Order: sequence, then structure tokens, then C-alpha cells
Amino acid sequence: MNLIAFWWPIGLLLVCHTFYQISAKSVPSAMDPFAAVFINYVVAATAAFILWMVMGQEKNLMVQIGKLNWAPIVMGLTITAVEVASVFMYKLGWNISIGTTIVNIALAVVLAVIGVLFYKETLSMQQLVGIGLCIAGVIVMSKGA
Repeated sequence: MNLIAFWWPIGLLLVCHTFYQISAKSVPSAMDPFAAVFINYVVAATAAFILWMVMGQEKNLMVQIGKLNWAPIVMGLTITAVEVASVFMYKLGWNISIGTTIVNIALAVVLAVIGVLFYKETLSMQQLVGIGLCIAGVIVMSKGA
């Protein structure tokens, strides 16, 4: 696998997460966070539908529903919670540089543990040291928040 094919999703996630956090912080303070999230999902549903119709392989909704399991439903619920929490985080005064950093570092540590416990992944000593540094970083950053 070539380097670009391997890394392009990471680059796209980085760009999209950057714009996502800037957008979440820029929701007008007078706007109801739930209305902002609702509008977000109208736009997201429209974009996903267009991408599915243009790039999707199987365009029959009933066929896709027949393949459904719990994952897309839980993803939808948790993404909604992420969106609402992000907007509230900024409305409560969190800095864009601190709040998201603490969340992302803590998430990386939690997912590393889940990977080991449930997906039989292994962690090297170097990775364990990195996790320790991440935990220390969260502690240091949260004291200054």
C-alpha cells in the first residue's frame, strides 16, 4: 500500500476535525445548541445522501436497512451527544486549544485500553510510555483549565 493511500483518511480527519471545532466554537451564543445540532444533521444527512447516490455501490434503501445492526444507530446517538457536548463546552467558556486537547488525549487512552481488552490489540513499552505521558498531559492541562 502506498503512503498516500494509507494516510489520506488521517489527513481528511485532521482537516475535518479542525473545521468541526472551529464551527462548534463559532455557533452564535444566542442560538439554541439543539437547533444548531439539528441544522448540522439536516446538512449532514443531505451530504451523506448525495455521496451515497453518487459513490455508493448499492443504492436501495430497503436492502441497506436489511443489513442494519446496532452500530449505525448507536453512532447516530453518540455523534449527536458529541455535537451537543462540543457546543456546550464552548458556550461554557472552554478554550478551543484546551478542551478538545483534553478530550482527544483522554479518548486515545480509553480507546487504547478498549483495544487491548476487547480487540486483542497489543501495546509496546513505547506505546505504554506514550499513554503515561498523555495521562500526565491531561492532568497538567486540566489544572490550567
